[in-house]
Amino acid sequence: MHPHVTLSPRRFAATLLGTLLTGAVGTLIRYGLTGLDRLPNDTLASTTWTQLIPWWLLVINALGAGVAAFALWGPLRRHDPNDLSRVLFVTGFLGGLTSYSTLYQDLGDIWHVSSAGGLVVSLAALASGLVFAGAGIRMARRWSRHRVRP
Repeated sequence: MHPHVTLSPRRFAATLLGTLLTGAVGTLIRYGLTGLDRLPNDTLASTTWTQLIPWWLLVINALGAGVAAFALWGPLRRHDPNDLSRVLFVTGFLGGLTSYSTLYQDLGDIWHVSSAGGLVVSLAALASGLVFAGAGIRMARRWSRHRVRP
């Protein structure tokens, strides 16, 4: 285990700026992908709840949970929480790429059309995140057993 890293004010500012930038990159990628399944607002009243499912966002969030679990249980496991690679990749990039707040907004739209549909999509989002995080942890454990150690 690496010793705890205390950041100087200058290093903290640089880490914060880097996290903001990597988060912005993740957010822009998510925005580009999730825009693919958005319906115009004027058609929301005439849609079924299944047409409102944010498929791209569900996929991105599940993959993000899996990649974060892999990184934190694998290559970044022994890194201090203040380590730049952890902060920039997990907190910044993956934090920007995934969005549960956008998912909750979409779930609200679904809920207004069908409360049962909103519940189904909510449970599917939760289950897929747990499944992918579990898969990421299993992959990290295999990775750590098979990697060559110096």
